[in-house]
Amino acid sequence: MSSVLVAISGGVDSSVAAALLKDNGYDVIGITFKHFDLDELSLDGSTKNCCSLESLSSARKVCSVLNIPHYVIGRTDQFKELVIDHFKESYLKGNTPNPCTRCNSLIRWPEMIHLADNLGAEYVATGHYANIVEDQGHFMIHKAKYSAKDQSYALWALNAEYLKRTLFPNGGYTKERIRELAADHKLSSAFCPESQDICFIPEGGYADLVGGAVPGDIVNEEEQIVGRHKGLVHYTVGQRRGLGISNPESLYVLKIDKENNRLVAGPERLLFKSEFEVTETNWFIEICDDDLIKCQAKIRYRHQPADCTVKVKSNQKTQVIFDEPQRAITPGQSAVFYNSKALLGGGVIDKVI
Repeated sequence: MSSVLVAISGGVDSSVAAALLKDNGYDVIGITFKHFDLDELSLDGSTKNCCSLESLSSARKVCSVLNIPHYVIGRTDQFKELVIDHFKESYLKGNTPNPCTRCNSLIRWPEMIHLADNLGAEYVATGHYANIVEDQGHFMIHKAKYSAKDQSYALWALNAEYLKRTLFPNGGYTKERIRELAADHKLSSAFCPESQDICFIPEGGYADLVGGAVPGDIVNEEEQIVGRHKGLVHYTVGQRRGLGISNPESLYVLKIDKENNRLVAGPERLLFKSEFEVTETNWFIEICDDDLIKCQAKIRYRHQPADCTVKVKSNQKTQVIFDEPQRAITPGQSAVFYNSKALLGGGVIDKVI
């Protein structure tokens, strides 16, 4: 019997992933990561996030119902250094980071693989909506069967070696069916609400966590002052609300100018760009310098992948050119590359041309 270590947060997706694997004959071990202390981030202890007492208790109950062992693993120091501190630094630089991507690639998977080795488990698994496809010994991440819940976007930075030991049991199901399966297995998580996007954000929002908000000018594309902002950490590219500017045409954040502590605002049409550069690239396919890859790129979680050309540069910034301009290409966000359903790789958006 093959054994698998399953990351269980207490929510419905990870709970059903464990249940499905047990139904399929795996010897399942449940683990729950404790990534941060609620008090340190001024989070209410009753908040339904991945490290609240309520979530830890829910994970424990799931494992009890499924009759599988459960371990809670503390990784607060690593999470603070690699995820929370990086998140703060990125925002203070005027970027909009993807902390879930960093958590997956730098903490969750490396720790799961390490723990699996120590516990003698062959595989690791999560409740992500994605699929692993093997072709002649080569493993690739593919989109989930149902695009509405596809979460492959957050997995682009994983070490390719981890894929052959990774299982995604939920990849062929809708969210509605997952909830039905949770109810069938008498799991209380069947009725859990959707988790918030970023688990460690306080109730007050990003600015309360990041700090360092210094008011400054809002300028238009001609560099004329048109208003004042309350601190760059409160804004992201493409944002309209919160500018407080009276103007005949709606204005949007076009650029965050960290060097001069100002926002550049303008009409929505100026948000559409075609070319940008990415760094920290990770690929699941063989590539060479100066390769031109015709594929589709997704520049945020809710973005519809769009046709583009990627010019690979291993020691420089990789260039991406969309066939058609796309709205609000945002530094700090992930650019993720697909060939239809297959996840080819990704990187961090560094500069919009």
